[in-house]
Amino acid sequence: MIVAKAPSTVVESITPRDVDFELDPNRAKDWLDYSQEKTLFLNALSILFPPGERFFIAAVLANRGTITDPVLKSEIKAFCQQEAFHTREHIDYNAALQSFVDARKLDVELTEYLAWVKKTLPKGGPLLVTCALEHFTAILAHALLDDPSELAGADPAYERMWVWHALEECEHKAVAFDVMRATMKGPFLELRRMAVMAMTTITFFRFIGKHIFALMRAQGLFWKPASWAKVLWYVFGNPGVMRRIAGPWAQYFRPNFHPNDLDDSAALSRTQAIVAAW
Repeated sequence: MIVAKAPSTVVESITPRDVDFELDPNRAKDWLDYSQEKTLFLNALSILFPPGERFFIAAVLANRGTITDPVLKSEIKAFCQQEAFHTREHIDYNAALQSFVDARKLDVELTEYLAWVKKTLPKGGPLLVTCALEHFTAILAHALLDDPSELAGADPAYERMWVWHALEECEHKAVAFDVMRATMKGPFLELRRMAVMAMTTITFFRFIGKHIFALMRAQGLFWKPASWAKVLWYVFGNPGVMRRIAGPWAQYFRPNFHPNDLDDSAALSRTQAIVAAW
């Protein structure tokens, strides 16, 4: 069952939706029927979100004071609301995973790493990391929304949660980037932006891989070559989640790139209508 609360103010296309998803913990291992590999990948991704989205909110808010554009200020508010709701719902999701894997430990490890990143990087570094990871989440979200068969056979509550999250990631994909453009200057900004994406990509694969390993160990799959073959084929083969997003990911390295260069309009319109009908 999904309980929708009072609608939030719409800021252009960024609509914070305060929705509670009552996920069945008994389905956490196999909520996507007949696709162990998809369930593993998305469960691993879920563990990333609470620490990551708290980091994103902090990085954007740290630069809000210098923003003068009223539209961007409103978008920042909507961005933070969406990310806060995502954090809350993925905390509940990860509590369901806790029944068979130590998701709390993985959360703490990533939280500590991001705290080190925030402390270590020079001024503007956390915002550049946020821009890179927001691009990553947006192109993954677009891939999910663009192919409804990705969630075919899913438990309805889990399916709706991922559709909701993916929709809102696409809606606010440019906010952190626009904050960066408004607050950071310098002749080497483009090079810094690209370098941070390269480093962030390595870190993303490091942690998503770590979470997949932990989940496979917890489910007794780690020493089963057939299970590894399915996961690797799903991620890199066919449908190949990472293969599908390789082109949009590479566009980030183009001079004068902007997230809105990637057209989400068709998937957004279709999904907004679906979510509005819940």
